[in-house]
Amino acid sequence: MWTEKHLPASRLEPLRMIGDVLADNALEALQVKAGEDALKALREYTARPESKQESLAPGLLMKQLMTVPEWVDWEQVQRGQEVYWRYCFFISHALLHFSLAGGFAIPKITKVLNSTGYLSGKRTKERVLETAQFILDVAHSLEYLQPGTGKGWESIIQVRFLHAGVRARLSKISRAHSKYYNIEEHGVPINQEDLLATLFSFSNTMWRVMDERMGVHMTTQEREDYLHLWRYIGYMMGVDDILGATRTPERADACLESIVMHLADPDAESGRMCSALLTNMARKPVIPIQIIRAIGLPDPVKVHLAMAEHLLGPEFWKVNQLPTMTQPYRIFKHLFLYVLFADLWLVNKLPWWFRIRSPLIREGQYRMIAKEIGRKRTQFELVEEPKDGGKGFEGQEREVAAHDAIGYQAEVNGGPGEGGHGWTKALTVASAALGIAMVLTNRR
Repeated sequence: MWTEKHLPASRLEPLRMIGDVLADNALEALQVKAGEDALKALREYTARPESKQESLAPGLLMKQLMTVPEWVDWEQVQRGQEVYWRYCFFISHALLHFSLAGGFAIPKITKVLNSTGYLSGKRTKERVLETAQFILDVAHSLEYLQPGTGKGWESIIQVRFLHAGVRARLSKISRAHSKYYNIEEHGVPINQEDLLATLFSFSNTMWRVMDERMGVHMTTQEREDYLHLWRYIGYMMGVDDILGATRTPERADACLESIVMHLADPDAESGRMCSALLTNMARKPVIPIQIIRAIGLPDPVKVHLAMAEHLLGPEFWKVNQLPTMTQPYRIFKHLFLYVLFADLWLVNKLPWWFRIRSPLIREGQYRMIAKEIGRKRTQFELVEEPKDGGKGFEGQEREVAAHDAIGYQAEVNGGPGEGGHGWTKALTVASAALGIAMVLTNRR
């Protein structure tokens, strides 16, 4: 139902021509080269005497990054992080199979993804896992979000600079090849509406999908806490919430619905990108492939598709011309959800288990990410622009041109060590087994 909190297109469209002035100007002044650490460059630049700083832009950005807004309640931020860990398996499921896959229904956002190839090609899973590291960093602890010292804070700034690099390079491409990316048609790359939509895909979209598609209900307090966490992250990320959309869950939900109405227009290209994403993710699926095949499901891609089909719904599936999954895969999807429910039941019944489980899962996921991408921690660094070899930007292979254009380069930086990635799966199974055992015991 449309309410006074919802926003007409006339309020949203101007946001598409606004980027992130502070970060864009700072990146231009810093003149960060390929492979350099933008945050390190910012720190070194602003450490100089003011008389030796040729531009005010880096200092203005650093001042904003080091300033905690008056509205930030650190206790509520911490509670928001606890909400993430309570529902972390449901949230991870929804992020991949709803937010990311469903985001392809927004052509103006997928135009950026298409123009960069960020989520296409063989390195799709690595890029998704690097995003997972970002989420682990910001949900880790209050210490990780402290300005100037926190690893989560550093990750936020690195991603913010990455966005600034995308804007600079796609704007340059737009001037040279307007048919490849047209700012007048699609807006400034990663503009304020895109940033809001992305922020919502990590925050209030989660409780809506969990509520409507999985039957998991966050309390009002949990929603407020989780949104507060992401409101602070958004502030550090460069989201200029002039609409006040992140202040309350009700306003966030109304703004999310308004953006979807303004931007969503799924087509065959949306379906192609959704299918390609899940296909590339299925090279090492969420469930060990031996288990999938042992129970008679030969195709791990269809496991991902079945999960996405359930969350995105039949209408999205039909419009995007995606194949309907057969009954065995649907049954497997339900079994997967039962395991998640058992874990949540145990977490809610045994507070001590939640305190033990959450840090173990966190470290297990860090180790899994490190093993999968072959690096201990990701630094979100700009890499070298593509060389056209005389063929022109448009004539290159999309995968190579895209990743070289704005991909990010990782650096070993003293994060969690290498290790097996079975921790998370083992803990899930252990939680489920204990939960089911307690249910059976209580029934006797």
